[in-house]
Amino acid sequence: MANVYQFVDWVGNESIRVLTNKLVVAEWFNTDYNKEFTKEFAVGEDVRVKYPQRFLIRDGLTYSPQPINRRKTDIVVDQPFGIDFEYDSIDQALKMERGEEWFSKEYIVPAMDQIAQEMDSRAANFAWSHANNIVGSMKTTPTDTSLAGAALQRLIENAYMPDDLRLITTPASMTSIANGSLTLFNPLDEISKIWKKGAVGEARSFEWFQSMSLYQNTAGVWQVPSAVTVNGSNQQGTALNINCTSGDTFKTGDVFNIALVNNANPGTRRSTGVLRQFRVTQDATINSTTGTIQISGGDGQGIVGPGDQYQNVDSLPTDTALLTLFPGTTSPSGATGWNSLAMGHDAFALVGVKMMLPKAVEMSVQKRDPKTGIAVSFIRAFDPIQRKMVNRFDTLIGLGELYSNACAVRIMSAT
Repeated sequence: MANVYQFVDWVGNESIRVLTNKLVVAEWFNTDYNKEFTKEFAVGEDVRVKYPQRFLIRDGLTYSPQPINRRKTDIVVDQPFGIDFEYDSIDQALKMERGEEWFSKEYIVPAMDQIAQEMDSRAANFAWSHANNIVGSMKTTPTDTSLAGAALQRLIENAYMPDDLRLITTPASMTSIANGSLTLFNPLDEISKIWKKGAVGEARSFEWFQSMSLYQNTAGVWQVPSAVTVNGSNQQGTALNINCTSGDTFKTGDVFNIALVNNANPGTRRSTGVLRQFRVTQDATINSTTGTIQISGGDGQGIVGPGDQYQNVDSLPTDTALLTLFPGTTSPSGATGWNSLAMGHDAFALVGVKMMLPKAVEMSVQKRDPKTGIAVSFIRAFDPIQRKMVNRFDTLIGLGELYSNACAVRIMSAT
């Protein structure tokens, strides 16, 4: 029995080791909130995370209390997925080898490769679609590190100090950048070079990685771009009334700015000198010359004007102020581009949750990575009806938006 137990435990440890060493995007999500899902009581699928309270300065000595207004964001655990396989008694007797090395090579590594890719893809999809800051052009491939510098500038303007930053780009963009800037890259430490897939080096305060987990997106279609304007002055919040051309489409993840509505630093509340960028949060087709789109300015906020504790713009939009789709891209309507990611750890959250394990089976094991909180389980049971051995790997994760405006920038490119 001791040998069986050791093998079961080894399967769990080997699975989580292989899985976590292959993550690139998901690894850079904040995992501090895993502790919420390790309590003795069930917390539900949705955990609310409070943002820090922000205060305004009182001028003079007159007491003037401010309201306590704690904003929050949600981390929703709603993504179970896994891999299943089976073999019958004849396969096991005549075709299958034995031992840990064989089992790891034939089953654990391929399964964890695919689960890691799926987890990374889901994290990358969540990141690009929840980041409102962009630099670059959907129609141009970068040839140097200047867009990394622009992304770093945007992060600093939004109060993120350059520490533990990762830039994840497509292999095509990385090739183009490295061809012109390879001497600017410092090597990563030996552990990263050995273990981390896609590691390139360090430059412009970022650790650089290349990954095919990244996503393309196609912009909405604005038939007459000059006709897409604000409909009504001084709007705030996450709904924006606009003028447009009937039939215009707005896609989740579309980024736009509004004329004369500048970004405000969250600490100083003064303009950073660039227009605030907003993203569309719900697909919409407007079959009229006026309509409403749902928007975010990052960090769970829409438009928040001067005088508010959570101000993020220097002024509210004026009536008929022009909206510009994907600033930096010429004629972006309907265009398709890649989303590389420049991120700090606190942009987004990832949690992993352990699931119930059955006892009346041949094998059941579950291990949780202490660093990321990601858990993976393996269950093996015999089906006497078909004389088959049923095997399954499972994992359960949740994703959430934390400080997307302060800690994340999408770098747009053609390849």
